[in-house]
Amino acid sequence: MLLVATFLGAQPAGAATVAPNASYVLVNRNSGKALDVYNMATDDGARITQWTRNDQNQQQWQFVDSGRGYYRVKSRHSGKVLDVYNRSTTNGDSIVQWADLNGTNQQWRLADSSDGYVRLIARHSNKALEVQGASTADNANVVQYDDWGGTNQQWQLVKVGGDNPGPCDLPSTYRWTSTSVLAQPKPGWVSLKDFTVVPYNGRQLVYATTHDTGTKWGSMNFGLFTNWSEMASASQNTMSASTVAPTLFYFAPKNI
Repeated sequence: MLLVATFLGAQPAGAATVAPNASYVLVNRNSGKALDVYNMATDDGARITQWTRNDQNQQQWQFVDSGRGYYRVKSRHSGKVLDVYNRSTTNGDSIVQWADLNGTNQQWRLADSSDGYVRLIARHSNKALEVQGASTADNANVVQYDDWGGTNQQWQLVKVGGDNPGPCDLPSTYRWTSTSVLAQPKPGWVSLKDFTVVPYNGRQLVYATTHDTGTKWGSMNFGLFTNWSEMASASQNTMSASTVAPTLFYFAPKNI
């Protein structure tokens, strides 16, 4: 009985620390996906899920000291904090974002697991932040559950930007590889050009200009895809002739 408890029980709380002014991406050990404010919401009560890691602001979190080893986990995107909805103490109840009230249902301590992973334990319920059902899918719910040390309760804190390594020499040679054709015009079009890409919910949204058999220009988009190799088989969708395809840039130093 004692041996079983030793091997299967949750790891003891440790002294994991965080930098107060840093932002972190929280990567789940089981799925490899990141803790994410679903659909870039900014409202109270918005769902917290896991999503393919993209390091955008809705996946960046700051740790605000609440004292006695507890932190509020604040979204860089919305300014709201991780919150156990309605102060529940029940297994499986939702984690949402909410305005920072410094309530005990918004306070979390870091408990060490192996290999540098941590578990986040809610102060009011003593339950752990986990991906429900050990799901590996995008948009899977994040909930609270008894702290049993499962890999779906373990998170890697990846510091955004890390330490500045300083200048480095440019390589003397370069190599590149090419995929097969990614953009063959569908029947009725003779060309696609002016490609531009926008990240959308962790996937790629590509726009382009079309031309028919010689009479007019148009615009289109490809169906969403994750890996570039999927672009060749993605749907090609006609758009309004007046639609333009913007290219978006994100300037991190000023959050623009």
